[in-house]
Formats: sequence, structure tokens, C-alpha cells
Amino acid sequence: MANNGDISILLISFQEDLDIIGLKSLHLNLLKESYNSCLLHLPNYDHDNVEKVRAIREFILKLTPALIGMSLMSMHYQKAAHLTGVLKREFPSLPILWGGTHPTVSPEMSLDHADFVCIGEGEQVILDCADRLKSGSSLYSVNNLAYKRNGAIQRNELYPAIQELDEVFLFAQNPPATFIEMKDQIIPLTSEVIRKNSRNRGITYNTMSSKGCPFSCTYCCNNFFNRLYNTRKTRRRSVSVVMDEIERVVREDSTIKYINFLDDCFLACSAEYLKEFCTLYSARIKKPFIIRTIPTYVTDEKILSLKKAGLTWVNLGLESGSDRTNKEIYKRGSSRKDFLRAAGIINKFNLASFYDVMLDNPFETNEDRMWTVDTIVEAPRPFYPMLYSLTFFYGSEIYERALKECPDRIENPLDKNILGYAKNTINTLTRMAAFLDKKRMVRLLGIYKRNEQSLSFKITLFYYKMLSAFIYEPFSYFRVVRLANNGSIMETVKELRYYFKSGIKKYLNQFLGPGIHSISGKKR
Repeated sequence: MANNGDISILLISFQEDLDIIGLKSLHLNLLKESYNSCLLHLPNYDHDNVEKVRAIREFILKLTPALIGMSLMSMHYQKAAHLTGVLKREFPSLPILWGGTHPTVSPEMSLDHADFVCIGEGEQVILDCADRLKSGSSLYSVNNLAYKRNGAIQRNELYPAIQELDEVFLFAQNPPATFIEMKDQIIPLTSEVIRKNSRNRGITYNTMSSKGCPFSCTYCCNNFFNRLYNTRKTRRRSVSVVMDEIERVVREDSTIKYINFLDDCFLACSAEYLKEFCTLYSARIKKPFIIRTIPTYVTDEKILSLKKAGLTWVNLGLESGSDRTNKEIYKRGSSRKDFLRAAGIINKFNLASFYDVMLDNPFETNEDRMWTVDTIVEAPRPFYPMLYSLTFFYGSEIYERALKECPDRIENPLDKNILGYAKNTINTLTRMAAFLDKKRMVRLLGIYKRNEQSLSFKITLFYYKMLSAFIYEPFSYFRVVRLANNGSIMETVKELRYYFKSGIKKYLNQFLGPGIHSISGKKR
């Protein structure tokens, strides 16, 4: 019988940023079982670049994998489809498996290209596939897989959602056997390469302490996953395992400054879990960290405990300042009052914050949108707004509604830039509300509400927009980063250079058209 090391599997990521989570976990699980797994980053895949395609082909020829797995979100569909076509022509007998959010919600579309699609969580699936290949068995019996047979799509039984995360959810900054395509060559991914090419120059380590979300917002992929597994339960890794992982990672890379928890709602945990986390983190890790949470879970006691343990940044979802929008359209159990209360607590403890806001919602009225502007004006400063254009992703509940009620308003999610919101007056006011001083903003809104078509409003808007963009916004961002550095101007200046690459794109976005290339993702 063949040894596990005789079976090679190639996993491919198209994500522009190198801070992937899911595919690393699959790769590490294969390595743990002694399979010869390779992880390849293709952040700049371009089907028109013949040399890039040649380099990938030569890499595959040397590796001779028994299976290629591609992980993709909707924004990566076109790249995955093209590369799959190339590989199927070059290696017709090599099975290609797609996994990730897009194949899970759109298996039919994905199977137009891939041989197999993994629906849902893939940690056990990839091991099953490797075991079948080792024994010479067919992949057609592997749970969670979908495939075409005689032109019809077949779906295998779905594994239950993984409950014991400690053994299978494995993360690392730079796992062994990881490669990247750069300048038309495939090279090993080193710490130096990470620092040059990752979003924040490698100073941030991404991990997760939990999976799942207590909310099931209609625009979010969790909405689909909750329906797929018929649960909203948040599953957690044990605190000790999380600490072991982070301790190992920071020991291996001393340049890491922040630990970034990508949990959908970090605070959706028991008081006992939070207490244990704060105790062990402050004793063993001693590095600033970042969390994402939902306003209704924020309390003085929780934030104070986390602040003492090292909490520095908080990402909070406003989405809309309209209670009608949040309740009826997004089915989101958080109100305007909840957000302002949570933002007040975050501000009280001098934490750096960035708040998610959803624009371009065709189901909103202008009154709804003004509630968002007014809420942002009222929120305590400083903070940084993360402005997203509402995207109707396949499989989401809001997509199904849009198909029925406003199909003409659905932009193709496969090539939409979710940061490329419409450049209209209400969106401009929404952005300005986060930066312009309140006195000027209230004055501008007064003129707008009296007559938005007046020459007085247009002149004032232009002047305040320039003032906001070139003075208030850069200064606000400086103030936020300064909070994250305990008020140190020197440390703030040093840290700002790490955010330049990603920050400049978001800053310039207010002056550019919507575009079609996605810079980052939101819940997808």
C-alpha cells in the first residue's frame, strides 16, 4: 500500500491578500496526516499573461499532484474558471475540486468548470479525498461533494457541521510547502515575501477562535450556511489551543504586532470563556489584538476586561442607521440605539474602531439613508468607516428577494467591486459624516434638506467635500491609529506606513468610479 507521502495534493488560492484562513486549515490537516500537500498563492493571476500560466503549468508538472483544489469567493470565479480550463486541457485526467463560499452557494455554476465541488466545510472532505486517492478508490462517494453524472448534478450526503474545532481548525502564518507566483515565477513563500506582499506588511496575524454567527443577516454568507446546517450555533475552539497557536506563531515571527481575530462575533461567548481568554492572553501573548463584534454584545464589563488583556481595535457593524432597514430588510437584530450605545463604550475606553456601513441598497428610502448619515454624525469620534456597496451574492436571502422585486438592480457579483459604491450625493454625505466636524456637517445637512438642487448646497458640498477629503479624513485616520498606539505619535507614524498599501486604495475610492475589480471582501 502506498504511503501518504506518495500522494500529492495542490491547493490554490486566488485571494489578493495572503492572509487566508480556510485553505491554510485544509493544507495543515493534510500535512498533519503526512500527505504531500502544497499551497499555492496566485494573488495576481492574469489569464492574458502567458508567462504566468506557463509557470503554473511547469510547477504542476514537477509536483505531479493527484488532485488540485481551488478555494474561491464569488470575486474569484472568473480566474478559477479560466485556470481550470487551462489545466483540464493540459492535464485532462487530473481531477479539479472547487471549494469555498461561491462553490457552496452556487454548485451548479461551479460544476460548469470543476469536476467536483465541496459544499460546506472541507476539513474532513479533503482528507477523505486524499484517502480515496491513496487507495485508488473513486471520489464519487465522498461526503459533501457534488458532481455531474450523465449531465445531471449529484449531491452526496452532507457531513454535520464540525463541532470539535480544536483538532481540525489549524492555522499558521506561513505553513510549510507554501508557494506564491511572483513576476511569472513560482517561488517559496518566505517571511520576507509576506512582509512585501501582504496587506499590512505582515505585522498582523489572522486567526479565529470561533465559527458561526448568532445573526443571520440576509446579505451575509452566514445566512446561507445557517440554513445549510440548520443552526445558528457559534462553535468555539478551546482557549488553551488558541493560545498555543498564537504563542507558537509570534515566537516564529517577531515582526507580528497585532493578533487579528476574524470571528464574526468575538463577544458571542460565555462569561467564563471570556474570563479565561483575558487571563491567558494577558499572561501568555501580551500583544495588542483586534476583534469584530455585534453592537448588542458590547458591554462595559466585557470591553474593560478585553482592554486590560490587550484589545486595541474593534470592528463594529452599523450597516444602516435605519431601524426599518436593519429589521425588515437585513433581518438584523441590532438597532440604531444599540450601535450608538456600543460605539460610546468603545470610545470611552479609547479603543481604535472601524464601523461597517452598507450603501446602495435599492430597498431603502431616502429617509432610511438619512438615518444612516445622522447616526454616523452622532457617533463619537474618531473612528474609521468601512463603506460597502450592497452586493446581491448568489445564495443569499436578499438576492432571492431582489430577483423577485428589482432584478434590474442586481449587479453581477462575480465582478463587482464591493468597495465601489455609487458616487451620488447621499453616499458622499455618508462618507463625510464620519470625518467632517459636526458643526459643519449639521449645517450642510440643513442646506441639503431645504433644497438639495440649490446652488448654495452644491457649492457648500464641494467645499466641504474637499475639506473633509484632504484635511479631516487623513487627520481622523491618524487619530484612530494613534489610539491603537496608546497616544504615541512616534509609534503612530511608524505604523501608518504598514497601512499605506491597503489604506490608499480605500482613500482613493471616494474619487474613482465603481470599477469592476474587487479590492476586498465583506461576508463573502
